[in-house]
Amino acid sequence: MELGFHVSPVTDATAAFSREFVRTAHELHGPTYAHVITDTKSVVAALRA
Repeated sequence: MELGFHVSPVTDATAAFSREFVRTAHELHGPTYAHVITDTKSVVAALRA
């Protein structure tokens, strides 16, 4: 259900029980709800801009 939120998972700042769960969250589930999947360096650069 779309609630109008902008969601941006951060690949190197995601916690999970295993690396496989992190990969699944980003590669399989992320594209179904995320506007962008990014890393911390990109988030910091965007905040500084």
